[in-house]
Amino acid sequence: MSAAVWPYLVVVLAGFIPNEMFRLGAVLLSRGVDERSQLFSWLRIVAVALLAAVVSKLLYQPPAALALVPLWVRIMSVAVGILAYFGGRRALAFGILAGECALVATSWWLGPR
Repeated sequence: MSAAVWPYLVVVLAGFIPNEMFRLGAVLLSRGVDERSQLFSWLRIVAVALLAAVVSKLLYQPPAALALVPLWVRIMSVAVGILAYFGGRRALAFGILAGECALVATSWWLGPR
């Protein structure tokens, strides 16, 4: 086996295959579950809260190069993304792309700090 191939084989064997096995098992076990149950409502609320926490952390304690971008630009970019999401018929990819474009364009326009 070539030295350039074995890392990819390890990734497939240790990461991809076990992940797919668990996903398949979850699909098979969840066939009779009501998606409007209280458990799934709670899980949805927890997922939204975790997402809000991650976005807040990125806004107020940004890592690495994002720390060079002013706070008002980061907040404005999130607002643009939210407006694009709701304006684009709740298309998640559209909201993310619009927010990212706003962040990059404004940072480029302001220049290096």
